[in-house]
Amino acid sequence: MVAARVRWLAPHMHIHAALPEFFHVLGMSVVETSPERAVLRMDVPTWFRSPFDQVHGGAIAAFMDTTFGAALAAKLSPQDRMATHELNVNYLSFAREHTLLCTARVLAMGQAVATVEGEVETEAGRLIAKALGTFGVFLRRKRTAT
Repeated sequence: MVAARVRWLAPHMHIHAALPEFFHVLGMSVVETSPERAVLRMDVPTWFRSPFDQVHGGAIAAFMDTTFGAALAAKLSPQDRMATHELNVNYLSFAREHTLLCTARVLAMGQAVATVEGEVETEAGRLIAKALGTFGVFLRRKRTAT
């Protein structure tokens, strides 16, 4: 399962595996991953829309959390792990469009905590939400004999 997690997040690591199943359920796909940023696309499923045809805020938060994880994974080794500590999302406008893009960048990465920022926009570039997240980082480096 490690290979599945890493390939979709960090294709430059040359590990081959399929996207996690929840990507398809949430309508997500990878546009770009690199050590500088991650960009994901979400074709919003109808069940994530309100009766007024607006995208539910929880769907946007899940989209951002996943994209933030992709940006962070591109900076980690396949053995390392991460977990969301906090995700602070500021919603700036309603999303009536059914296709959204999320871009994320790692601002800082320490031995145990990383900080990631990003935004969700429409394909036309209209800003929907901005967020800042902190992640626990669990480095699994090989121990050397002394």
